[in-house]
Amino acid sequence: MTITVEDGTGLAAADSYLSVAAADTYHTNHSDSSDWSGATTAVKEKALRMATQYVDTVYKRRWKGIKQLETQALAWPRWKVTDFDGFTVGDDHVPADLEDAIAELALRDITETGGLIPDIDAPGTIKSEKVGLGRGAIVSEKTYVGGKSQIKKFRIIDMMLKDLLSPKGYEEVERR
Repeated sequence: MTITVEDGTGLAAADSYLSVAAADTYHTNHSDSSDWSGATTAVKEKALRMATQYVDTVYKRRWKGIKQLETQALAWPRWKVTDFDGFTVGDDHVPADLEDAIAELALRDITETGGLIPDIDAPGTIKSEKVGLGRGAIVSEKTYVGGKSQIKKFRIIDMMLKDLLSPKGYEEVERR
């Protein structure tokens, strides 16, 4: 199934922010990854879809501005977005930083076991719990998933997208 790339018009059927050809160019210029260049078009398309889904899910409440159209499938294009220097980000295209982040995530989806969002137990969550009576008192025993966080975070992606994100999370924007 061929991907439908967002072209800046707010397509209702878009499922990727980046085309395979654009991702190929990015990886030729930045990573020169044989994992990317050796993958089939179908595998690359799937990875680009997953990367797009990842950013739209993870950053959903942190994007600056608001969506152009109620009917658009993806979070971008957006209006009322300014970058770090105060310049307006065009509301008729997908920002280059977002496209670069998609290329990076798509490569990781191809190369890393478990993809971008593996099913895991987060630290601090209760894995098992026993409740019983002990010498007249209620005894509760809990076992927690321990160790360092297993939640995947991609620092480079956060840095690439920082100018497109509201520093406080959800940003209230006056409608047109």
